[in-house]
Amino acid sequence: RLSADSGAHPKKEILRVEIRRRYCPDGWGPEAPADPRIFYNIAAPSSVFICGSQGSGKSHTLSCLLENCLIQSCANVLPRPLTGMLFHYDIFMSDNGGEPCEAAYLASNRQVKVRIFCAPTNIRTIQRVYSKIPNVAVEPFRLNERDFNTTRMMSLMAVNNSKGIPLYLHVILRILRDLRIEQQEQSDTADECIPPFQYAKFKRCLEKECMTETQLAPLKQRLDTLESFMVRKQVYAFNSDTKNSGTPAKIIKARENEQGTDWTPEAGKLTIVDLSCPCVPAQTACSLFNICLSLFLEQESKIGRVVALDEAHKFMGGGTEGAESPDSRNLTESLLQTVRLQRHQACRIFISTQEPNISPNLLDLCSVTIVHRFTSPAWLRVLKQHLAGVSSSSLIHEKTFSGGGGGEDDGEGIVPIRLRGASSGSPHIDPSAEVFSHIVKLRVGEALVFAPTAAIGLEPQVGFSR
Repeated sequence: RLSADSGAHPKKEILRVEIRRRYCPDGWGPEAPADPRIFYNIAAPSSVFICGSQGSGKSHTLSCLLENCLIQSCANVLPRPLTGMLFHYDIFMSDNGGEPCEAAYLASNRQVKVRIFCAPTNIRTIQRVYSKIPNVAVEPFRLNERDFNTTRMMSLMAVNNSKGIPLYLHVILRILRDLRIEQQEQSDTADECIPPFQYAKFKRCLEKECMTETQLAPLKQRLDTLESFMVRKQVYAFNSDTKNSGTPAKIIKARENEQGTDWTPEAGKLTIVDLSCPCVPAQTACSLFNICLSLFLEQESKIGRVVALDEAHKFMGGGTEGAESPDSRNLTESLLQTVRLQRHQACRIFISTQEPNISPNLLDLCSVTIVHRFTSPAWLRVLKQHLAGVSSSSLIHEKTFSGGGGGEDDGEGIVPIRLRGASSGSPHIDPSAEVFSHIVKLRVGEALVFAPTAAIGLEPQVGFSR
């Protein structure tokens, strides 16, 4: 069970747990019954990496963390609920239906407002999929032209400076640079707001350039994808002669009244960006998620933020399929920057994935890693390289560490794991292999928690111990 605790140590790191032995004035006392509670301190910005096989309990763990950030209850202390954004992508969504994001079931508590942003090309299917969950609002994901800037346009074009930039991208960058200079010049004083980006002007400048059909083909593909997610009246403003050609009056009126997505933060609101659609490949989803992340974080707000990725292996990272796409790399880099600046941005980051190798750099930076059951030795090697608690050099002198049960305890909560290693006197026992044996025996919902900065007891001299 995970519950919020913003009062005990509001400046400390993410987990505060009690294990079987408690500190007494005369030293560590005898073993006491295990306390099944884990106190999660949301007052301090932090990051959690959750991994494990399908059906091991990752989504439930993610929902528990989100629940503690958004819902006030008798089980937690949450005077100021956060605002959240979750990215979801399912490759098996089709016209016949699909599965909703499990975090949407938080809407069963009326304290949480859950809204779904989906691809306009799949809105009817998404509405049908989420209709089984009450109190969930489904809206088409529409970008306003004022949401764009030079950085986001470059991200959309998947600019990868490390491998060289094609000629047509140099043209795009020059146009964006000229438009930005023009925007700066239109603002007379430092206090005056800079005029927003105008997509129609960008397209007019682009048409004046002389490019070959070979150069225009990939550019047109990217812009067509962008325009399918934009407010349509802003797209058609570039070519007003053909925008209504053969279109019924009812649809024309709907397009004229169409508004862009509202990014205003609100306490206790969870926004799920579900881009599951046969027309949206994983690379495009990464690019749009990256834009959503920057829009979510740039809003001025005194409300704390939480960003979550559900089933991240479905849309980012190279994994076992090969090299990472440029869009996935851009999203990964944005997440890394968010983790590095989490205290400045008052942001908490939760990443749930099957494969821990989607981005090993995220493992390096996350405050806590929660490992559910898996059976792949390759995944263990990734954890050994990036988690001190799994590496052989750190485990060889350890006798115990806290985590989920290894299938030997019928109770809930914190169960110590005994590692033999050097303490058993046998040099042939590999402690990391013992950790792996515990991981493969974990039951559904059980996990090992690696939290180097967690407080696991109280000491009068310092107030807590790690």
